[in-house]
Amino acid sequence: MDASALRWVLAIIGIVLLVGIYLYGLQQNRMRKRAARETFTREEIDTAFIEDSQLKVELDNLGEIISADSEQVNMNDIKINPALEADIGPVKKQTAEVYIADTVVEIEPKKLISHLLIRADYGLLTGEEVQSALTYVGLVLGPTGMLEFHEGDQLCFSIANLSQPGHFSDLESEEFTTLGLNCFINLESNDNAFKNYEKMLKKIDELVRLLNFKVYQSNQQLLTISEVTDIRKNLLN
Repeated sequence: MDASALRWVLAIIGIVLLVGIYLYGLQQNRMRKRAARETFTREEIDTAFIEDSQLKVELDNLGEIISADSEQVNMNDIKINPALEADIGPVKKQTAEVYIADTVVEIEPKKLISHLLIRADYGLLTGEEVQSALTYVGLVLGPTGMLEFHEGDQLCFSIANLSQPGHFSDLESEEFTTLGLNCFINLESNDNAFKNYEKMLKKIDELVRLLNFKVYQSNQQLLTISEVTDIRKNLLN
């Protein structure tokens, strides 16, 4: 092989090596970028998208905040006035004209748990809507005209009418309307008040989702999650 041919061979080999090195470098860059995307941590994501430091702290500790006993309803799933806890300032008192049934009035206040369910727009419920809710939630019309929820032979809680006459005996009437529902437990006659209160909360949640209710205390102030927690603690004690 003469000198001229040798130079051409070496030149071609050099070009091939340069192209190979260039292509190898491109491949390595692609692999590094892909690895960086796949290993992007949750902390980096939070930093990129969540600038509110207080919100970041709350999200990081969300698992500790939302913890419940195995026999309790997960309060994160219950839609009881969910935005209320974030409101600034005192809770405004609800002023709708409600009727408290004699059956409820006769219970000693310390022995009574009562939550009022009223539509967010204060609209009246028709008999057809109440009957649909009765079927959906699993309620029955009791002998006193109250709606009742049973588990086996046990009465867990009752529901009174928030409009006169306070019961649902005329529920099938075409003229029937009501402002809302009064879910209550008489602690004096309830053998397992804590568990039955949990069942009542769960059914209230279903009714809230079905009929767009707001939930109030017996004094007609909006019910908050912290107040539900206090009731639970009192029942356990």
